[in-house]
Amino acid sequence: MRLSSVLASLVAVPSVISSSIPLMGDFARLHALCATSGPNAYVGVQYASGFEITFQYNQCYPYQLPNQGLAQKAVFCKTATCYSNPNPDCTGGAVPPIPVSVVDGTMLVNAADWVHLMGQGATCHSHGS
Repeated sequence: MRLSSVLASLVAVPSVISSSIPLMGDFARLHALCATSGPNAYVGVQYASGFEITFQYNQCYPYQLPNQGLAQKAVFCKTATCYSNPNPDCTGGAVPPIPVSVVDGTMLVNAADWVHLMGQGATCHSHGS
């Protein structure tokens, strides 16, 4: 299967769930926000309120922010190795203690508010560190 077919499938699934999500525009905007936020920014995130922010390597990325709601979309502009944490301040150790590699260009969409089931936050490091 060609990469373009795989990517088209990944984009199509969330689009079927909610046709009002302008995924490609969001992808471009969040990727650009991340890419222009310094050498250690690895992800651009949009929360339920519309608030957008980037996170740096080794900084806690909470899946929910007070007054902003749950993370709705995340676009990685750099490859990262991430660990999910049980607490929103990324304390409590990795759960499960297995690293997950996420490559540049990955878009995660929280179409059914499932992100909090993975934990409460993540700490990501430069791939290979």
